[in-house]
Amino acid sequence: MSVKDKGKCGIFLKRTDMYSAPIGPTFNGLKTYPTKVGGVLTIVTGLLLLMWTAVQVFDIWVYKKG
Repeated sequence: MSVKDKGKCGIFLKRTDMYSAPIGPTFNGLKTYPTKVGGVLTIVTGLLLLMWTAVQVFDIWVYKKG
C-alpha cells in the first residue's frame, strides 16, 4: 500500500503511535483459536457484553423518556 492510499490521517497516527500493533482476539496473533472451547467462549463473552450494553442503552432511553 502506497503512502497516497493510506491517507494523511493514517500516516499521522502511524507516526505518532510508536507502539502500534494489530489487535485481535487470539493469543499472540494466531489466525485461529487453539481449541474449539476457546472460540465458543469468546463468542459467548462477546454476545453477553453486547446484550449488557443493549440493556444499559435501553434503560437510559426509558429513563429519559419517562
